[in-house]
Amino acid sequence: MRIRPLLLPILAVVLSACTTASVASNPIEARWNGKSAGDFFAAFGPQVSDTSGPGGTTLYTWRGGFGSGRPCTVQLTVGKDYTIRSIQAVSDRRDPKGGPSHCEKTLDAA
Repeated sequence: MRIRPLLLPILAVVLSACTTASVASNPIEARWNGKSAGDFFAAFGPQVSDTSGPGGTTLYTWRGGFGSGRPCTVQLTVGKDYTIRSIQAVSDRRDPKGGPSHCEKTLDAA
């Protein structure tokens, strides 16, 4: 009986280590979280920089969508298995009419 209260925190820690992609908080994440970074870069071109991240992840910075002035810039967190765990717009333009942002249109998330 005394072991049961100790098992719950241990189980919570073990299960939290199993996450592969964060929950989508925007259309870009909804489109790309859990997908292959190779598919992303094949579709939109290579990254402009990369750095090592925590837990064996790699942080990639990608820039594109230059056709209409200021580009779209995003940062991707990619796991060891080359799966996108999160993607965040660093530089983006909102649509003044309330439509999809420049990055959402550029990255097929609209």
